[in-house]
Amino acid sequence: MKRTDQSPVSWRRILGTLAFAVLLEQMPWSGVALLVRPDFVLVGVLFWALHQPARIGFGAAFFFGLLADFQDGAVFGQHAIAYVVGVYLVLFLRLRLMQFDAMRQAVQLFPILLTVQLTVLLIGWLAVNPPGGLAILVPVAGSTVLWYLVAVFAQQWHGRGLQERA
Repeated sequence: MKRTDQSPVSWRRILGTLAFAVLLEQMPWSGVALLVRPDFVLVGVLFWALHQPARIGFGAAFFFGLLADFQDGAVFGQHAIAYVVGVYLVLFLRLRLMQFDAMRQAVQLFPILLTVQLTVLLIGWLAVNPPGGLAILVPVAGSTVLWYLVAVFAQQWHGRGLQERA
């Protein structure tokens, strides 16, 4: 039975936004912008896992993580495992996150994004190609700001969610 209070999101919209995130990852970043560049694919996967958990889950997170590994030339599976950890944490905290406004969501997602980057770092250290240093943790701040901007846009577009219905 389909719920009438929510409009279904098409696969085209989900895959379109994730493809756009992959294209943003391919842009030529340099200098300080390269250092604070958010992980667009991760933010996109976590956003859709939060808002469409039946459609975007562990399999999609693993696939887009493998795609990120392929793009970055990292150890195959390094980002994939980390993305699955991030999706698990978002799904675990889903009901809590859906009740917050954009700022509180971003604050709650900061530790999740940090955990994902620490997982990437740990897997890189365990593999034969360890990361160059702790600079891999700096994009967490950019990803948190990107999450805030995306959440503000989504809440302005669709309303404030559970807070208006109460």
